[in-house]
Amino acid sequence: MDDISVNVNNHDIVTTNTVNNIKIHIQNLVLFTSVSLTVRLYSNKILIDNRSLILTGTDYTNWMNDDNYIITYVLQALGLTKVTVST
Repeated sequence: MDDISVNVNNHDIVTTNTVNNIKIHIQNLVLFTSVSLTVRLYSNKILIDNRSLILTGTDYTNWMNDDNYIITYVLQALGLTKVTVST
């Protein structure tokens, strides 16, 4: 039997994903002006979304190649918190 195609009224299916890992990539750097970031959001190693952020002004100045500043900025911008390892 061939596939049967049926047009239906629009119906939303809402899915919730749990982000448990991100990867931050510097997309574009304009010296002394801005840095564009792409943030990949993962759920158990499966890419679920991409977000774009731009640091300008004091955020760009405060960065000064400090990766920890970028991490903190991205986490705050996306409403995420970093996992802390207890000893």
